[in-house]
Amino acid sequence: MPETELARFTPAARIKEGGFIRRPNGSWQEITSLVQVLSPAKFAMVTLADGHKVNIPHTHEVIYRTAKQQAAATPKAGA
Repeated sequence: MPETELARFTPAARIKEGGFIRRPNGSWQEITSLVQVLSPAKFAMVTLADGHKVNIPHTHEVIYRTAKQQAAATPKAGA
């Protein structure tokens, strides 16, 4: 299955803890902590599995996968 079918552009307001976002270097990182801030500015405060913290404005989209999509995209051992 092509990688483009296993991810989609998703508004920052719709991402969920436990999902995965694509980093600029092409790696996928799990979202370990997520806080949606709604006032005064709307943005997502995200902590990734590697400890990196980032704020994403709700006006932005990220390349996002659910945990199920990530599992389907991960090559199986011995395949």
